[in-house]
Amino acid sequence: MTQFKIHDQVLLQLLRITAERETMDYILTEMKRDLDGDMPAEELVKAFVKAPDKPTKLSIYHQMIAMDKSLECAEINCRTLCDLIRYQYLKQAGIVHSVDEFLQMFRP
Repeated sequence: MTQFKIHDQVLLQLLRITAERETMDYILTEMKRDLDGDMPAEELVKAFVKAPDKPTKLSIYHQMIAMDKSLECAEINCRTLCDLIRYQYLKQAGIVHSVDEFLQMFRP
């Protein structure tokens, strides 16, 4: 295996780990904020989010909240990705020349 392929695989692995950690942090933080004192153990939430089809000790209510927060995080990431693609095409077309112009255009 070439050195480039090894570096590429290491980078992809690092990105995957970082994305999983950030997603889990978001889910746990938002659940704590919404549930106050009714927050289940973090280990149970993490296990459920990683394998929602497996048996869990989380109540149906906690499962619903965890899945909702997971989907909320996906919506945020999808919106960000869409905005980046829009910016790229608008910049290539010469419609905007900076991120500030782009943001002003869509979020005045």
